[in-house]
Amino acid sequence: MLPGAPARRGFSAVSPCALRAQRSGHYSGWPRNKAAGISLNTSVSREWTRSRGTLSILEHFHLRGQGPSGLVPYGQAGDAQEEHRSKFLSWKALSEKGNELGSVLDAPKPRLLSFEAEPTFTLGRRQEDLTAEQTSCLQSPLKVGLTQSFIPQVMRTNRGGLTTYHGPGQIVLWPIVDMHSRLYPKYGVASYANHLETTTQRLLSELFGIQTYIARDEPGVWVSAPTGQPRKIAALGVHHRRHVTALGIAVNVDIPVTGDGSVNPWARFVPCGLDGKLVTSVAAEFGTDSSMGWDLEDLAGRWAALFEEGMLDESKRSRGGGEVEDRLRR
Repeated sequence: MLPGAPARRGFSAVSPCALRAQRSGHYSGWPRNKAAGISLNTSVSREWTRSRGTLSILEHFHLRGQGPSGLVPYGQAGDAQEEHRSKFLSWKALSEKGNELGSVLDAPKPRLLSFEAEPTFTLGRRQEDLTAEQTSCLQSPLKVGLTQSFIPQVMRTNRGGLTTYHGPGQIVLWPIVDMHSRLYPKYGVASYANHLETTTQRLLSELFGIQTYIARDEPGVWVSAPTGQPRKIAALGVHHRRHVTALGIAVNVDIPVTGDGSVNPWARFVPCGLDGKLVTSVAAEFGTDSSMGWDLEDLAGRWAALFEEGMLDESKRSRGGGEVEDRLRR
């Protein structure tokens, strides 16, 4: 929510990023993905690296921008997502016309896109237009690290909810899957959202020992806090078309969450309209900063492995077991 706008609740879809540095000692024990460049004939210039781990049905591609930071323009990531999603939708249209053999053998593979975004504020599809003052506030220079300064983009998306931010220090994870595929047990809208949250909870718990919870009316992942204000560490936003998913979840790893608006993007608005609640990150929970180094591509690879476990084993899609209440606003 922006200054001067009424308080409302919503959820944020995702798109994020992070500072690329050296591998963190906190997760030095897990396997590093061996990546190879993938050249695709598309109109958008970008670099892809593909996980070469033990994934069986899920493809994982990590996107990198052309600059030394590797940050990806949000719109370019969206183009990459829609490119693969359109293949799913075209295949489904053919299979519904009776091409049953093709529906099994020629279906696109489920794919996870991960990336770190250039600083971007995104708006929900039903959100009112910003005033000139609100836009100016969001697009004022933002300091990133010790030497960089960005003018954030402001973009409208096809998700629900209100304003959210994506930028260095945050990793976005966008699975593109058919929720009714024959390769794994079917998803419902709510069980798919819960799978995204549960995978993130497992990652934070197993790698960092951070205990989290999910709230019925506030999608995303929250850090357990017996006392004090709730702290959101991951934002959720999902869009489906004919059971094919887009968007996903964004995890705050080393993104600034304190200070004024010149360095802390969250100080420029109320995230997702959740007034009175805080945003946190892995680094903030540890009391560390970017000097320790965070390899977000490795983090995304580990998340991919956990996500695929839940695709194949329905019992790993939820910590509570069973279908959860549909908390998404589509």
